[in-house]
Amino acid sequence: MTDPDQPRIPEPDVEHLAATLRRRREELAHASGVRIGRGDVVHKLATHMWAGVAVPAIACHAAVDPLRLTAAAGPVTCRRCLGRGRGERDRQTPGQTVLDL
Repeated sequence: MTDPDQPRIPEPDVEHLAATLRRRREELAHASGVRIGRGDVVHKLATHMWAGVAVPAIACHAAVDPLRLTAAAGPVTCRRCLGRGRGERDRQTPGQTVLDL
């Protein structure tokens, strides 16, 4: 049983993975968009937090493995990524009453 008052010592495997993810984020830092593997679609680059580490990700959540992402030149072509920037009213279902919060 571990003592909750003792500082937690990070596991070597976790530290190695965290270092790999930090390096991957640095590699993609200046990319205008990313592709998943050898895919044709260019996604919007985003950042998510994993175990206190900023991890590169894509805005539409189509892939969760940041090691599969590759930098891509050119504009974002993913329709889901492009749709994320719209306001709530732009996604309103036709005929549905708008709720003002």
